Amino acid sequence: MRREVYERPKNEIEQQLARHNLEKDMAQDHRASIRPVSAVHIRRLRAERWGLIVFLVLVVSCIGLAIGLS
Repeated sequence: MRREVYERPKNEIEQQLARHNLEKDMAQDHRASIRPVSAVHIRRLRAERWGLIVFLVLVVSCIGLAIGLS
C-alpha cells in the first residue's frame, strides 16, 4: 500500500522518517491480515454474500422480464 507521504522525501531525515513510517504501517497491516477471524465476522460476510447474490438474481430477472415483455 503506497501512501502519498512516502512519494517524495526531500532530505535524508525525511527519507528515514518515511522509511520508518512505511515499515511501521506494513507491520500493522501484516498484524491485521493474520488476525484470527471470529465466527460472527464469517457469518456476517456470508450473509452479505447471499444478499448480493439474491440482489443480482433479482436484477437479472427484472431485466429478463422487461426484455421478454417488450
